[in-house]
Amino acid sequence: MEQHQSAELHSTSCTRYSIRDRVWVVIVCVLLFVLVSWALIIVGNSSGRGAADDLNYHWPTIQHFAEQLPNPELADYASATTPGYHLVLSWFVKIGIGHTGVQLIASIWTMLLLGVLGWVVAGRFGKAGLWVMLPMLTSMYVLYPGVWLLPDNAGWLGVLVILLLALNPQPSWKTLAISGVVLLGVVWVRQVHIWIAGVIWLSAWLGSSDQTPRLRGLFSSSFERSGRTLIAIGCTIPAVTALVWFVAMWGGLVPPTFQDQHQGPNLATPGFILTQLSILSVFYSPMLWPKLKEAWKHSWAWILFAALVGCVVGVVPHSAYSVESGRFSGWWNIIDRFPAIADRSPIIMLGSIAGAVALVVWLSMSSRRDAWIWVGALVAFVLSQSANHASWQRYHEPMLLMMMAVILAKQECAIRSYRWIFIGSVGLAMMLAALTSASLYGADPVVIEVQQGLAETVEP
Repeated sequence: MEQHQSAELHSTSCTRYSIRDRVWVVIVCVLLFVLVSWALIIVGNSSGRGAADDLNYHWPTIQHFAEQLPNPELADYASATTPGYHLVLSWFVKIGIGHTGVQLIASIWTMLLLGVLGWVVAGRFGKAGLWVMLPMLTSMYVLYPGVWLLPDNAGWLGVLVILLLALNPQPSWKTLAISGVVLLGVVWVRQVHIWIAGVIWLSAWLGSSDQTPRLRGLFSSSFERSGRTLIAIGCTIPAVTALVWFVAMWGGLVPPTFQDQHQGPNLATPGFILTQLSILSVFYSPMLWPKLKEAWKHSWAWILFAALVGCVVGVVPHSAYSVESGRFSGWWNIIDRFPAIADRSPIIMLGSIAGAVALVVWLSMSSRRDAWIWVGALVAFVLSQSANHASWQRYHEPMLLMMMAVILAKQECAIRSYRWIFIGSVGLAMMLAALTSASLYGADPVVIEVQQGLAETVEP
């Protein structure tokens, strides 16, 4: 029986599944999310970091805009993000919907995020794609924005859509135009995601799969590539203009209230992101190890180069736990339990090297064009996150989980058996679910910061 299942997995490794299978995965993913998130919303859970950010920042901002509609004042408000998320929800408050109702409405963004990713994953794995989706479903950094009023998943939805459009092997001017429209929405929700504009430009420069060059030919046919890229830049001008408008109005990249809280750079962020990738990749090691040995035969230079980069970003910056330096919460709490060497964490030093090598192995499963897109996306993403003083896991983990899921869904049929993918996904989901459960269980009631300088405790 086991041999038959293995043979079946092997024989169907390149199968593209039906719309029915895709719809099934999307529906089940959304229902599982709703089962957990709506339960927390309906019982009125008001404990933990997600609830604190909701009740202290985003909900007051939504109420503030609702009072000012149809002409809200955007020069300063109680959120460090652009106001698109809050403006949309403020209309529901305007017609009398309360906090719980707005939470239920806002959860639609997370449903769409899981639905889009589930659709892509199910295209490769069919109904078994549900296993690959489990890490996204169990990560607290995906669940919390689906429960409380946090704009994170609205931003990630736009990022995912643009990435999928960029990974289209036959991009057209319509693809670029749609990407530009989505980017405008993303910038209005979370300005930090302006980095994804670079992915749109890179996709245009590369052209189709047939036109994608190797490293030596990256600047070949420059006239033709420049023409496409200029079109792509033109499509992103509305989003860039919107960001420039906000920056001019605020006098900085965030509203004035928060301009003393997010200034970077934080040079530990690149190593921390690679360390997170190494941790997530451990669960797929039975699949990645054979791919590493195979990649070493043909791409050993890239592996050594990646290890060198990982060593530099992991060893050079200070990386010990530090609240003052924005290195706290998430995995930083585990790092704090181990001794540091000259204000540098051995976990980050080793984890960044392992993560960089793991990245090469992940990319080896992609086509040349996809690999270029992912390299460009990660470089832009890491640079944008490094500009933030706060090197927080919640800003990074959803991106890494989406990347791994999409790579697995688009890998070039080079994996003989999907068994280790499913086992790894389930194992990773179990760890993330345990961390999420512990976070919910150990969360303290929120203390609301009232304008008069008072405070009240909100019981769950």
